[in-house]
Amino acid sequence: MNADAIPRLGPLPDGYVETREALRRLAVFVLSPARKAVTGRIGLLPTTDGFGTPVFGDDEQLRVEGGSLYRRIGPTADSEPITSLSAAAAFAGVTLSADPGVGHDIPALGDPDAPLPVSPDAALVLGAWYAFSGAVLEALRAELGGQGHESSAVQLWPEHFDLGCSIEGVNFGCSPGDGYSPDPYVYAGPWDTDGLEGGFWNAPFGAVLRYEALLGADDQREAALSFLRRGGELALRRAAPQP
Repeated sequence: MNADAIPRLGPLPDGYVETREALRRLAVFVLSPARKAVTGRIGLLPTTDGFGTPVFGDDEQLRVEGGSLYRRIGPTADSEPITSLSAAAAFAGVTLSADPGVGHDIPALGDPDAPLPVSPDAALVLGAWYAFSGAVLEALRAELGGQGHESSAVQLWPEHFDLGCSIEGVNFGCSPGDGYSPDPYVYAGPWDTDGLEGGFWNAPFGAVLRYEALLGADDQREAALSFLRRGGELALRRAAPQP
C-alpha cells in the first residue's frame, strides 16, 4: 500500500475494546476456520477498511468492513450486518466449534447467539490500524530483506489478533491491543528473551511502542518504522552467530 494513502491515526473511539474483542472472536471462530477448512491455513490479512481472509477455494473471500461481514464467491458478493457468531457462521458456511484449531490462547466461544458488540466506527478504526501496520511491516521486510535477512510473510493471526512477521528469530508486529495493553502498540519480540538489557527492552516479551507515542509523532509511519529498525538492529545483532 502506498504510504501516502494511509490516513493519520487518531484517538480511539468509545467501544473500541469491546469491538476489538468481538471481532477477534469472529476471526477465531468464523473467518479463520472457513479458510482452514479448505486450505489448512489460518492466517488473515488487512483488507479494505478492515480485515479478512485471503482469497481461497473457488475464488472465495470473507472480510469485515465496519459493522458488516462480506462474502464473495467469484463474481457474486453479499453482505450482512454483524449480529452474532451463529448468524455469521451460517452466512459464511462455517460450523461453529469451541476448538476451531486456530491456536491455544483463544477466547471462549460463549453463547453463539449472544449479540456481538461491534461499533461500526470502532471497527473502521481497527481497520485503519491494520492498514497502517501492514504498510509499516512491509517496509521493514523490504529494508531487512535488502540486507540479506529472511522473513516470513506478514499475516494477521486470529489467536492474538495481531499483524506480524518473523525475521530470523525475532517477531515484529503490531497489536490492536490485548491483555497486556488495552490500546494498540508496535512490538519487537526476540524468541529468546534471556539476557535482554538496556532501556529499549521495556516489555516482558521484548519492546513496545505505545499508541499514545504514535499519536504524538509528526510522522507516525516513520516513528513506528524507526522503532522496529532499532529492534532489528539490537535483536538481530544479538541473535547472529559470533565469530
